[in-house]
Amino acid sequence: MRKRKKQDDFKFSDKYHPIQGIIGTAIGGLVILCMLSLFIISSRSGGNAGLWIGLAGMGSFLLCIAGFIFSVIGFRKQEIYYRFPITGIMMNSSLFVVFLLLYIVGI
Repeated sequence: MRKRKKQDDFKFSDKYHPIQGIIGTAIGGLVILCMLSLFIISSRSGGNAGLWIGLAGMGSFLLCIAGFIFSVIGFRKQEIYYRFPITGIMMNSSLFVVFLLLYIVGI
């Protein structure tokens, strides 16, 4: 038989999801979608897509940096849930490394 919970079993806290962490994670998701679409466009054109693909890639790189900054700002707050800031930091930092490697290799 299932035990019934006491009324004292519920724990309420004042924690919240910081908006900066949510924005940083959303920017990371947007950068992933942008990067995938740029890869598809570039591969369909045989690598000769033009200057606007490179500019869009650099814009995505800058958005990645902005998302990382938003996530770190959200991470530094007190009494929060850390799901979105940590997700945003991980996504944006890994995207930063990918963009940096693409820039160095020159693909």
